[in-house]
Amino acid sequence: MRMAHRQTRYADVAIVSLTHVNYKSGKRYDMEAVTRKAHAAGALVVWDLCHSAGAMPVALNACQADFAVGCGYKYLNGGPGAPAFVFVAKRHLVDVRQPLTGWHGHATPFAFEHEYSPHAAIDRMLTGTAPQLGLIALESALTAFDGVDLDSLRAKSVELCELFIRLADQELDGLGCALATPREASERGSQVSLAHEAGYAIVQALIARNIIGDFRAPDIMRFGFAPLYVRYVDIWDAIAALKDILTTRAWDAPKFLSRKSVT
Repeated sequence: MRMAHRQTRYADVAIVSLTHVNYKSGKRYDMEAVTRKAHAAGALVVWDLCHSAGAMPVALNACQADFAVGCGYKYLNGGPGAPAFVFVAKRHLVDVRQPLTGWHGHATPFAFEHEYSPHAAIDRMLTGTAPQLGLIALESALTAFDGVDLDSLRAKSVELCELFIRLADQELDGLGCALATPREASERGSQVSLAHEAGYAIVQALIARNIIGDFRAPDIMRFGFAPLYVRYVDIWDAIAALKDILTTRAWDAPKFLSRKSVT
């Protein structure tokens, strides 16, 4: 983020919106440092936690973050249709305005007043009634985190990623794969991305073997590790399958080469 280094050039920047963990490479940004530099330049920061929440501790208040958003369907395990979430620092609650006002964001929703008065707390960010089936599924999924120490969760995440990288280096050498994720644990989230020119077809071949990764153009094979339940043996199995698919060119088949709308 260059804005922090040239405050005069970016004096008209009001908001910096940045993903904490990059969706494609898995690179993790230094939330505290970026937030501090943005504030020094007079900007507020909105953090995207879609690839962070549920995989590592996120110290929003300690970093003086202003706002954050995220999803419930990734590492929080809420599944497709799970609701999103929003964070607003307490110091901003008095002034923040939700442009999409709704019944649940009202100070007194059952007063049925004609004029809209926002709730005094974080509830003001709510709109209408959330889809209940998705909400119930997420609520149930979150119980799996009860009693789980997030530092321990992060430690396992790091170990899973490092095992995957080590085995990829060892087993996939000479097969056209290149690491697209930082090797340093402090600089990555809970995913490892490999680049390969036939990435799309390879991922489809893996999915056919019940190993679910995904593809991001132009050549990224993305492997996310939910540390709550992914096992170390799963890493070994994934690398073994990937090696077999590459060495036998099992990916080079019409059913895997044909592009679908969802990758």
